[in-house]
Amino acid sequence: MMKSLSKLLIFAFLILGSSGSLNAQLSDLHYLPPMKQGRNNKAITEQAIYLSTPETTAFSVEIYRGTSATPLTTITLSNAAPVEYTLGNGDNEITLVSNNNTGVVLTNSGLRLVAPGGERFYVNYRGRNNSQAASLTSKGRKAIGTEFRWGGRPNWTSHNSASNTLGIMATVDNTTFTLSGYNPACEFRLQGNAGGLTADSYTFTLDANETFVFEAYNTQVSANNDGWLGARLVSDQPIVISNGGLNMGVSASSNSRDAGMDQPVPIDNLGKEYVFVRGNGNSQTETPVIIATQNNTQIFVNGSGTAIATINDGEYFVIPESNYSVSSAGGNMYVTTSKDAYAYQSLAGSSSIVSVGLNFVAPMNCLIPDNVNNIPDIQNAAGITLTGGITIIASTSTPDANIVVTDGNGTVTKPAAAAITGTTDWKTFYIPNLTGNVSVQSTGPVAVGFFGVNGARGIAGYFSGFDVAPNTNLQITGNTCLPGTQLEVIGEVFDSYQWYGDGNLIPGATNTTYTATVAGDYFVRVAKGPCFYNSNNLQVYYCDPDVELNKTADASEYDEGDTITYTLSVTNWAEDPATNLVVTDNLPPGITLQSGTPTAGTYTSPTWTIGTLISGQMESLTLVATIDDITSVNAIGTLVNIASNSQDQSDTNITRDSPSVYVVVHNDSDNDGVRDQTDVDDDNDGIYDTVECTIGETNLALTGSATSSSTYPGGDASKVIDGDTNGAWAGGSVAATQNTTANEWITVDLGSVQYVDEIRIWNRTDCCSDRLSNAYVFASSTAFPSGTVLQDSFDNASFAYQLGNTSGVTENNFQVSQSIRYIRLQLSGDNVGANYLNIGEIQAIRYDYCDTDTDNIPDHLDTDTDADGCPDAIEAYADLNADGGDGPEYGTGSPPAINGDGSVSGAAYTTPADGGTNGTPDFQENGPVPNISTQPADEMTLIPNNGSIDIVSTNTSTYQWQVSTDGGSNYTDIAEGTDYSGTQTANLTLLNPSLEMDGYLYRAILQNDNWICGSVTSSPAELDVRLGTIITNRRVTIRVNPN
Repeated sequence: MMKSLSKLLIFAFLILGSSGSLNAQLSDLHYLPPMKQGRNNKAITEQAIYLSTPETTAFSVEIYRGTSATPLTTITLSNAAPVEYTLGNGDNEITLVSNNNTGVVLTNSGLRLVAPGGERFYVNYRGRNNSQAASLTSKGRKAIGTEFRWGGRPNWTSHNSASNTLGIMATVDNTTFTLSGYNPACEFRLQGNAGGLTADSYTFTLDANETFVFEAYNTQVSANNDGWLGARLVSDQPIVISNGGLNMGVSASSNSRDAGMDQPVPIDNLGKEYVFVRGNGNSQTETPVIIATQNNTQIFVNGSGTAIATINDGEYFVIPESNYSVSSAGGNMYVTTSKDAYAYQSLAGSSSIVSVGLNFVAPMNCLIPDNVNNIPDIQNAAGITLTGGITIIASTSTPDANIVVTDGNGTVTKPAAAAITGTTDWKTFYIPNLTGNVSVQSTGPVAVGFFGVNGARGIAGYFSGFDVAPNTNLQITGNTCLPGTQLEVIGEVFDSYQWYGDGNLIPGATNTTYTATVAGDYFVRVAKGPCFYNSNNLQVYYCDPDVELNKTADASEYDEGDTITYTLSVTNWAEDPATNLVVTDNLPPGITLQSGTPTAGTYTSPTWTIGTLISGQMESLTLVATIDDITSVNAIGTLVNIASNSQDQSDTNITRDSPSVYVVVHNDSDNDGVRDQTDVDDDNDGIYDTVECTIGETNLALTGSATSSSTYPGGDASKVIDGDTNGAWAGGSVAATQNTTANEWITVDLGSVQYVDEIRIWNRTDCCSDRLSNAYVFASSTAFPSGTVLQDSFDNASFAYQLGNTSGVTENNFQVSQSIRYIRLQLSGDNVGANYLNIGEIQAIRYDYCDTDTDNIPDHLDTDTDADGCPDAIEAYADLNADGGDGPEYGTGSPPAINGDGSVSGAAYTTPADGGTNGTPDFQENGPVPNISTQPADEMTLIPNNGSIDIVSTNTSTYQWQVSTDGGSNYTDIAEGTDYSGTQTANLTLLNPSLEMDGYLYRAILQNDNWICGSVTSSPAELDVRLGTIITNRRVTIRVNPN
């Protein structure tokens, strides 16, 4: 027994050659609108219509051309006697029209097939030429409707026979239809002019059985490749359409092409679940195509809970071939959509891209028939013989033995069934090499498809029906817009009902009617016996203006230099259009915009001009930006930006906006690839950050003031800044508001604009911790409005952050990293429980860093902490080679080699040197360079007197005098001894210098113990040694100064 919920089974038929589509539908009335091929006979020459029926008693079928009231012919049909009705070749002006009959109203084209006795039969069109083939099957009465989307696949071939066609046939007089929603750059044929129709929309009026054909000739303009795909066709009276590519191709760099066509159903006969069966093509040709009929349609593949794509009304998505179960004929794929959508299948009969076809994949359900009787002459296609076969999709509850296949040779032996990933309700069979009339009998529901191939030509299709689908159409009673809107199931009575809103089950909504309270998409799931079925979707909107603005980012955390992608979406949930709609999004400092791409309107930063947005319409803007390097000293920074919208109407904000995005940017100050938040050595100087400084903090809120929108007795707002984080009400430190509105707030005023690194919110802990769920935290340098309108807080905020589920959460911390004065905590309206706002404490934290040299660079980021010109690595290790000689980091390289935690490989991380033994490491103690105020002066000495050379300096711990005996080319240190004293002081004494020392040069090397990076060398002083002059007589000896 089938227990699936709305298994709207889609069988995508298998093509083993260049092919079109076939999707048989029993009906007593069929319409075949004409179509257009790019060039006569280049897609189809020979053509025939194949009719078959399960009826055993013969009956008459009348075939009418255009508006004629006289049958073109009458045939006799029965199960045992299928009929092939041959048509004229090429552009016969019946099924295929010439250039002159394109873009104008026609009265003599198209076919109508009627069984006057009401008997039901299948109608299948098959056409071919020497290289191409295609087929189309009428959907009978189920093809009749008032709203469609132009379907097919993107047509990329550059061949001059490529064309995209849409045929329309009216069923009653005075029918007006409008085609719109295509790429405005598309150009459609008007008789001999391939670009004669260039307007953005077209409206025409047809009488009963009159027809109209659109052609988008591929090589006319590039927009004709796919700009027509998903175009909206709406009429005021029932019509029937057919569409396809005659010819079409998958490669823009090739002339490869083939023919493909099919007849779709109106949007109220679509579904949400599909099974595709793969053809024999390659990755380019084997691709399902999903076309949305409603905005925000999610597409899921093979049971995945993550959408492979989300598309809007009129957009399409090509599902990659890699999602098939196997990359060979008979592989299957399970696809579901969140809203009703068209499903087409591109597939091929061979691995060559010249063999590509198109199938409309129709929704079915577990009420489909248990037999197909029969597929006529499976080997015949307008005069050529095919190699034929079938595929079957069957209920997994039906034993394989209960499914019996017969062909012209009798009962056929089946292969084993193939399972389908993502569903346990269906299985598939692939059975080739059949002949004659083929039938399938089963004890459970089956969908049967057939295929046929001859060289490069092939046809394919499936036999399953809309005729047994339940009538579960919805209508609106009461007000046409909210409030006061009631949804009601019209049609037959079912065993049970379950209503869904935007794809989510609505608890307790199990009646035939449902009163909607929120705008959105609704459908009902009904049950009849063991089978479940989903109704069509119905949209409900507000009477008052309501524009929803949302903004998201593609991640929540980034590194400097990363690319960030923002997506803004705007939706009109009101019944009336929003006009002159403009969205403004000023990106915050810290990012550089690269591009902005809107789905509608124009974008010039910071303004997205949309114009008019109709009911239910959603448009989006994609902004791609690069994150700049963080200029602050924080380990992490934040980017917060808030978008806003304006329009002619006053937005009631019934649907809450989410216009702000908060993301964290991680700093990597030393560019070593390890984020500062986890890096143990943020500047790679070989000193642990914790050794360089223990970071403190200041709560700036303690000196501020607090107010609230209302006050619960005993819950004064001042309690959020009393320094007590106790979250228990009995502790007397919990602030609380009344539940007057759904957007109550508490605001903290810091007293002045101050830089805040982090905000901390301490929750109530004795109960009610979930009341903060979904609340917003706003920050601003200007005062917030006194009212409780959430949007007003958004408009004033420079920072906005939304809390998640706070149940059981004691503390919420997040970076702000900006200058602010006011902090507001406000309920969002999506509140849990009552509308009370309870809070234990609000803290505005400023980090207090160590900054030895007061240069605004914290010690853990400063490679010269004491600003003495000597790198910390050298001072900490007391090693002049510690920095490798190529930069201030420890070791060689910038950055040097590091470990996983950010520490420098090879660094010992020993206790930093303290040359002064004063308890302050040298790297944090400014050791200024010795300063010489008086350089050594030249010295003249008379033998045998002593000489003296002096130096005057400051910031000097040690001296070392040196001498040069070769005129200054080389110097050597002087030691204490018989020739010198004071060699390590500021005063060098030369002891009884000899004449040999005349002309020696002396200099001093000065050092500071707290500055290991080097020494200061004085200027040289020259020694002049002279003999004393002696005059002697008999009485006295006189020494005479030579000067």
